[in-house]
Amino acid sequence: MADAMTELLPGDGRLSRRDLLRWAGAAGAVAIAPSVLTACMPVTTPAPLRPDPSLKPLGFVGGTDTVLGQGGWCWFQSPRTSMGPNGVLWLGSSISRTGTEADGVVQVTAFDTRTRTVLRRIDLVKAHQDDHTSPSVMAYGNRVQIAWALHKKVDYIDIGDTSTTGAFTPQRIHRPGAISAPGRGMSYASAHVVDGQRWVLYRGEQFSWNLLVSIDDGATWTAKGLVIAPGTSGDRPYLHAVSDGKRLHLTVTDGNPTEFRGTGAYAGTLEKDLSIRRFDGTKVGAVGSTAPKPRRLTRLATGVVGSSEATDTDMWISDLAHIDNRPTGVLVRRDPWPPGSQAVGSYRHRYLWTRQRATGWVVEHLCWAGSELCPGQPDYSGLGAQDPSDATRVVVSTNVHPVTAEPLVSSTDGKVHFELFEACRVGEGQWTFTPITQNSSEDNIRPSIAAGGKDKTLSWLRGSYWSWISFDTRIVVRRAVAPPAPDAPVTTTMPPPTTSTTVPDPGTTTTTGPPELGYYPD
Repeated sequence: MADAMTELLPGDGRLSRRDLLRWAGAAGAVAIAPSVLTACMPVTTPAPLRPDPSLKPLGFVGGTDTVLGQGGWCWFQSPRTSMGPNGVLWLGSSISRTGTEADGVVQVTAFDTRTRTVLRRIDLVKAHQDDHTSPSVMAYGNRVQIAWALHKKVDYIDIGDTSTTGAFTPQRIHRPGAISAPGRGMSYASAHVVDGQRWVLYRGEQFSWNLLVSIDDGATWTAKGLVIAPGTSGDRPYLHAVSDGKRLHLTVTDGNPTEFRGTGAYAGTLEKDLSIRRFDGTKVGAVGSTAPKPRRLTRLATGVVGSSEATDTDMWISDLAHIDNRPTGVLVRRDPWPPGSQAVGSYRHRYLWTRQRATGWVVEHLCWAGSELCPGQPDYSGLGAQDPSDATRVVVSTNVHPVTAEPLVSSTDGKVHFELFEACRVGEGQWTFTPITQNSSEDNIRPSIAAGGKDKTLSWLRGSYWSWISFDTRIVVRRAVAPPAPDAPVTTTMPPPTTSTTVPDPGTTTTTGPPELGYYPD
């Protein structure tokens, strides 16, 4: 249990394991009763609830929306929504721009999706207004693990678990190296179960991703070290991970695309023995001092350095799931608008769909994603969410038509807004798109799909987003429903943007991706 640095938050009135070990060092180990040391014995954590096959045909076109109140989230906490038994959905969020004492509150909500009832709300901490402080929520059995960090120069992350009615006493886990240069504190929490052990990834030491492991069902946590090494000191790779039960599948970037010019995206695995491997199984490092740099993993998509930052092509990651024994996800590509385009915002974005196959990765154009979400962050898009029950379904947020790239001008207020579309893959490089929201008076962004047992929901943010520290958004939840009667789709081959200033009801359309994207073997 070396390097286990855990303490209970003030006010709990109990000794932490760290205190017990200190006392043991002074009084002699034999003074500790065997029952006190049971926290070191392996205790299996049940895996999160897997989607029932009956969920696969269910989508999100139609259905009833429930607005849960003010809240927003970043997209590097994982999972930010998680489905427990009996349709109980857990959501982690942060509150901003209400003009009340609630601003800055980091919150977890338990929502009964079958009865559309809020079962519980937990205010975790009152912090600065920042969507990066939103927690991860990992439902397992009848409980949920909650983990969060403050996205500033602090050396701790908080982790605890509870239920819809139980007490909640989190532990504060300190990592002093997180505030040693180039580290800038702790942020994010990516939670998983691997072979019955709880794993939490976080950004901390070396300004990159590190690993905590608990073999005793969250009673104590052991720091294992660095997972991805920065390409150069000060780079900050971004990472998404998903467990297949035996290992973690990873997608990772060179850095933040705003800082790292020509940012690419890569994939690999983190094995139970803490080795890190490429797609073909080649070991490229291990957690700790030999953690690999991103470019040692399998390439998914390559960025391009232009004549200036404004002309670069950069990649970022949007979502990752494990479906039918294969990691599957969504990337975001940002490049300049071509001359003559009907540009929205300063940069053009597109979504790429990725899926591992037996002989390599498929990386294909999914759809146009429109402009940047806010002026100060050119790589922030509305985001896309992979359906964890169906590899061929993605929900995307875009403020241009996903096929034609025409601006989505709302007939309600005459303004361009981000809308949600359900994308369904109907062939190699071919997708159909059906609107989930349309002609809105507000933006619809950052979708998240949670599925477990016989329940599946889409959650997203509705409102205004100006920056990661200033957003006026509400959380909306919609249960999956049987698809409506199909209309005959219109098939197109991705024509260039037209000069139209309005877009009619898009109905269901089909796109075939451009030729420059395709298949990447290892």
